[in-house]
Amino acid sequence: MPDTDTSRVLVLGATGRTGSAVVKALEATPGRAVPVRASRRGTTVEQWIKEGKDAVRIDLDDPGTFPGALKGIDRVFLVTGYTSAMNHQAKTLVDAAEDAGVSFLVHLGVFSDGRSTDPHFAWHELVERYIAGSRLAWAHVHPHVFMENLLGINRLRDGRMVWPMGDKRVGWVAADDIAAVVAKVLAEGPGTHAGKDYYLSTDLLNGAEVAEALTTALGREIPALVLTPDDLQRMIDAGLDTVPADMDAAYAASTLIWAREVYEGRFDHLAVTTGTVRDLLGREPVHLGPWAAAHRRELLGRLS
Repeated sequence: MPDTDTSRVLVLGATGRTGSAVVKALEATPGRAVPVRASRRGTTVEQWIKEGKDAVRIDLDDPGTFPGALKGIDRVFLVTGYTSAMNHQAKTLVDAAEDAGVSFLVHLGVFSDGRSTDPHFAWHELVERYIAGSRLAWAHVHPHVFMENLLGINRLRDGRMVWPMGDKRVGWVAADDIAAVVAKVLAEGPGTHAGKDYYLSTDLLNGAEVAEALTTALGREIPALVLTPDDLQRMIDAGLDTVPADMDAAYAASTLIWAREVYEGRFDHLAVTTGTVRDLLGREPVHLGPWAAAHRRELLGRLS
């Protein structure tokens, strides 16, 4: 049964796309959970407080900020940056959460089987196992590829959908659906969700199929450039393609390893969709076509 007492929920990454959506979703369920926004930037926290919002400063690279941020917190949403630092950040935060008396932690991980060999997924699996071995009640949310990656790492290049995994399909899920699931799990609490793993995958599509969906939604032809991982590596080596400038080098290398493993079929058993959004939220998930239509301006801006 859902817990009935109002809980204070520390939301890490509250300035990010998923974290801010989690805050919004929690605020839409008044009386169940009070979101406490967290940021490492003091000016951001000060502005939130001026606006009458509950907020604290926390720096995942400075455990000295943890006790103050966790004071009076019942539940935590843990999301980390895409670097190997997530390992020590999560470990020290979980330890501090135990010491602070936090009752429940929800972690945003990856869609994996626990036996990953690419570094980024392995980092997440190490974090998940540490959390599971802690004294905290916990739940893990495992999203497949974010649709929002089409605005970032899987961005359209020169008006094309570049896909370095041949005809292999992967799962896609919208960040708003991820946030809605996270918020529901946090609001209902450990009585309902402790020890649960929630896998989120709405659409199963390859690059050509994504390009077709974007073409329909945007009313503009979006061709697919279907490559192999070796093709993409040669393009990068020749300066014909790049990774985002702000991406951690180890994470960037890991994405290429992941692409190769997908291309070689090592992720075929994870090429599935799930009914988690429908089961938990009682509504249909956001599919790629409607998502693209809703983000039409952002997508077209990346084509110009």
